[in-house]
Amino acid sequence: MKRRIAWVLATVSGLYLLVAVPIPDPLPIVDEATALLIFVKSMAYLGYDVTRWIPFMKKAKRGKPSHSGPTVDV
Repeated sequence: MKRRIAWVLATVSGLYLLVAVPIPDPLPIVDEATALLIFVKSMAYLGYDVTRWIPFMKKAKRGKPSHSGPTVDV
Protein backbone atom coordinates (compact mmCIF):
# COMPACT_ATOMS: atom_id res chain seq x y z
CA MET A 1 0.00 0.00 0.00
CA LYS A 2 2.84 2.41 0.79
CA ARG A 3 4.52 1.69 -2.53
CA ARG A 4 1.26 2.41 -4.34
CA ILE A 5 0.98 5.78 -2.58
CA ALA A 6 4.62 6.54 -3.45
CA TRP A 7 3.92 5.71 -7.12
CA VAL A 8 0.86 7.98 -7.12
CA LEU A 9 2.81 10.83 -5.51
CA ALA A 10 5.71 10.40 -7.93
CA THR A 11 3.38 10.36 -10.93
CA VAL A 12 1.30 13.35 -9.84
CA SER A 13 4.28 15.47 -8.83
CA GLY A 14 6.20 14.52 -11.99
CA LEU A 15 3.26 15.46 -14.20
CA TYR A 16 2.86 18.71 -12.27
CA LEU A 17 6.52 19.52 -12.90
CA LEU A 18 6.09 18.83 -16.62
CA VAL A 19 2.97 21.01 -16.82
CA ALA A 20 4.35 23.78 -14.60
CA VAL A 21 7.21 24.59 -16.96
CA PRO A 22 5.20 26.02 -19.89
CA ILE A 23 2.29 27.34 -17.80
CA PRO A 24 3.26 30.03 -15.24
CA ASP A 25 1.27 28.84 -12.21
CA PRO A 26 -1.27 26.03 -12.68
CA LEU A 27 -1.87 25.51 -8.94
CA PRO A 28 -0.87 28.53 -6.85
CA ILE A 29 -0.99 26.50 -3.62
CA VAL A 30 1.75 24.05 -4.69
CA ASP A 31 5.17 25.49 -5.42
CA GLU A 32 7.43 23.87 -7.99
CA ALA A 33 10.10 23.29 -5.33
CA THR A 34 7.57 21.42 -3.19
CA ALA A 35 6.55 19.27 -6.14
CA LEU A 36 10.22 18.55 -6.89
CA LEU A 37 10.86 17.57 -3.28
CA ILE A 38 7.84 15.26 -3.24
CA PHE A 39 8.99 13.70 -6.52
CA VAL A 40 12.57 13.14 -5.31
CA LYS A 41 11.53 11.71 -1.94
CA SER A 42 8.91 9.38 -3.39
CA MET A 43 11.33 8.12 -6.03
CA ALA A 44 13.96 7.56 -3.33
CA TYR A 45 11.41 5.52 -1.37
CA LEU A 46 10.80 3.43 -4.47
CA GLY A 47 14.55 2.84 -4.83
CA TYR A 48 15.41 5.20 -7.69
CA ASP A 49 18.12 7.83 -7.21
CA VAL A 50 17.11 10.84 -9.28
CA THR A 51 19.37 13.29 -7.43
CA ARG A 52 22.20 12.57 -9.88
CA TRP A 53 20.27 14.54 -12.50
CA ILE A 54 19.49 17.40 -10.12
CA PRO A 55 22.79 19.05 -9.19
CA PHE A 56 21.54 21.17 -6.28
CA MET A 57 19.84 18.21 -4.54
CA LYS A 58 23.06 16.25 -3.94
CA LYS A 59 24.28 15.72 -0.40
CA ALA A 60 27.34 17.73 0.52
CA LYS A 61 30.43 15.73 1.35
CA ARG A 62 32.14 16.68 4.55
CA GLY A 63 35.86 17.15 4.26
CA LYS A 64 38.63 17.71 6.73
CA PRO A 65 38.70 21.01 8.59
CA SER A 66 41.10 23.56 7.16
CA HIS A 67 43.27 23.45 10.27
CA SER A 68 44.15 20.51 12.47
CA GLY A 69 45.36 22.32 15.60
CA PRO A 70 43.37 23.43 18.62
CA THR A 71 41.20 26.53 18.41
CA VAL A 72 42.34 29.34 20.70
CA ASP A 73 39.79 31.96 21.75
CA VAL A 74 41.16 35.23 23.09
